[in-house]
Amino acid sequence: MRFECSGCKKSFSGSGLVVTSANGEQKSYCADCFWVLRKEYDKKKTCEDCGFFDEESCKKTKVAFAPVKAGFNTYFVQAETCKDYTTEKKANPDKKKDKELTQTQKEAIALAKNLSQKGQSLTYYCCHCGAPLKIGARAPEIQKTCPRCKGDLEIINLSKFIKQHRS
Repeated sequence: MRFECSGCKKSFSGSGLVVTSANGEQKSYCADCFWVLRKEYDKKKTCEDCGFFDEESCKKTKVAFAPVKAGFNTYFVQAETCKDYTTEKKANPDKKKDKELTQTQKEAIALAKNLSQKGQSLTYYCCHCGAPLKIGARAPEIQKTCPRCKGDLEIINLSKFIKQHRS
């Protein structure tokens, strides 16, 4: 079954990636447009960065948040128009957790280091543009973005990939 992307208006197969706007409207996007849209939302001010952020509403204005859901991510973008937005008294210590490495990331780093110590390397491909990427002896660092298209490579489970290909 073919669908039409709400962003570029191109036809694509599959169900697409659904974005639910603040007013409840759902739109379906192709993978490329969804990636661009997610990058745009990541650059916007968000209520979660505000000192008055509470899980359900703003502590100062007492207004309930209307989330924008983009795939698995939820954005509270009312901060773009909020006159009370401030980051001075940050009441949300959860941002420190985002900086910590997950168990999968730690495992991938250890496996990549092991590959480079053995002098081996693996080639994998960017899921956005298909550019060949190397990990191991020639490139011991795990790349977060593709050097060609600047696409996000964190969606690739490198620890699983390395485990499948090591001997």
